[in-house]
Amino acid sequence: MRTESTISAPGGDLLDVISDWIAVGRRKNLPVGGDVSEALAAANELRRRVRAAEPVELDFQYQEVAADTLHAVCRLLSDECLELPRSVLEDARSIQGLLEDCLWSEDYLEERESLLLSLAFVAWRAARLLGFSCEAQHWESEYKKMFRRSLLWSVAENVWASAGWLNPPANHMLSRDPEAIFQVLLYLQDHGEANPQAVSESATRIYRSLQMDRLRLPNDLHSFFLGESARLTGSVLRMVGNPALVEEWADLAEEHFGSDSNPRPSLARVAFLRLTLLYEKSQWDLVPKAARALDSSFSDLGMEEDRVKCRILWAASLKLVGRFREALEVLEPLRRSKGGIRPGLYGWVLLQSGDLHQLCGEYSRALEEFAEADRLLREGKQFTGLADVNSMLSCVYRSHGMLSEALQLLKSSCEEHAQLGMKSLEASNRMLIAETYLAMGRPREAESEIRAALPVLEEQSMVADAVAAVNILREAIRQQKAGPKAISDIRERLRSKN
Repeated sequence: MRTESTISAPGGDLLDVISDWIAVGRRKNLPVGGDVSEALAAANELRRRVRAAEPVELDFQYQEVAADTLHAVCRLLSDECLELPRSVLEDARSIQGLLEDCLWSEDYLEERESLLLSLAFVAWRAARLLGFSCEAQHWESEYKKMFRRSLLWSVAENVWASAGWLNPPANHMLSRDPEAIFQVLLYLQDHGEANPQAVSESATRIYRSLQMDRLRLPNDLHSFFLGESARLTGSVLRMVGNPALVEEWADLAEEHFGSDSNPRPSLARVAFLRLTLLYEKSQWDLVPKAARALDSSFSDLGMEEDRVKCRILWAASLKLVGRFREALEVLEPLRRSKGGIRPGLYGWVLLQSGDLHQLCGEYSRALEEFAEADRLLREGKQFTGLADVNSMLSCVYRSHGMLSEALQLLKSSCEEHAQLGMKSLEASNRMLIAETYLAMGRPREAESEIRAALPVLEEQSMVADAVAAVNILREAIRQQKAGPKAISDIRERLRSKN
């Protein structure tokens, strides 16, 4: 009874009760499944009936038998994928549809969902081998939706919370099968906004393990996983402000994807990574044209989530070159399709929209969007976006003369970006803090903030921001009636940097 109450306790940690479950199992005659050959024979018969369009009914009165049959189907499909991708794709489609229509009682560990995920993974893999890029993206999208709301996602969170992807349970998951690696990479991609530094370390470790062939993979997946882990590493390193390393990882990803069986979608994602680098280097005027072309590619491939991210970057670039209304037009299609965008990602749409509306003087609407963005980003653990909310909200307070309130928001945003290791955004916050100090008649504090920001701006090659920082520093020194020597020294450093 003690073990039963532990397992069913609300909020109980699944990993903590496994040892108790094993202990109970020693005293029970637990079902361990049928004979492997029988399961494989039943699986082949199920596939035959599905192909012949004969009536098929899975008997879930005996769930263990039905589950064994379906697991055997997944194994057969996986084994045949390289040699017979077309028939594997057709079977996976049909059997997944059959399973979706079935009810599975007392499925506490979500075995049905796990099987649906495996069938979607096999279908994705087969579609890639056949060069069916749009269908492959469809299955990838379906997989992400199911995985994010599954018990397996909770297990991934538990492993991450215990010690990241560097501990024995995580290594066991990765060595289990290709689908486990696929799941880990999807989880890390979503978690990058919560802990960029830790995610970059885990993604790098996965890449090195793949590179040394510690994780045995079929030929069609090896190049893909190498490229994907390299791209993920670069994407997260961009957040913490290391553009030179990002370029190296982007080059590596491009090289691996070049020898992949279905490179077009992956290369489009690398192109987006390179576009974010232009944005980080303050080359905003170069982004809109490239983003428009990339948006069209994502649309043609059915990569809707990537398309949303591309439009957010596109709008942000237009905003920074002063084309506010045009930027709002770029976001408008996303607002109309709100229901199809996962909440955490839609929070970023509202974040940019709110900032654009406050720049246009529409403060009430901006505050509404910031409040909703804060809620969605918090629920989605998009911590970098949450730090941005405070920074953008401060502009509303500044425009209404509420400088003390704006200053507190900016300091909070600066601290949050610093904790996340996002040096470039921390430096940008310091510039806004300095401007606010100047408006409050506190030039000494403004000078201190700018001097802390300038080394980062120079290191990150953020030339436009560095020039703006020098102008703020000039004003801070003028207000203190100090000499111009500090300005000329900084100008010389910037000139040599350029």
